[in-house]
Amino acid sequence: MKKFNLDQVEEARIVLDTILGLSQTINDLVENDIALFSEYPSDDEGEKWQAKRLGSKLLALATATINTTEKAQNQIELIASELLKGGVNND
Repeated sequence: MKKFNLDQVEEARIVLDTILGLSQTINDLVENDIALFSEYPSDDEGEKWQAKRLGSKLLALATATINTTEKAQNQIELIASELLKGGVNND
């Protein structure tokens, strides 16, 4: 099995930072313009309901992605700390 090194940990952290930034942007866009979903310009109640539901799902997805990414970042920080201390066994 290939041993991990700090460069790989840093690369993973950069990817997670990117995912987090994209998720936060999606969250901000949907949250700021949620009225577009909740006040969908249609006389059809079914379409209005679908638009509102879509807005809610997008917010939930962005929030879940943010939370999961933050947890993964915390795990990577722990791994990096252990690697720096020399406490990770890669056998």
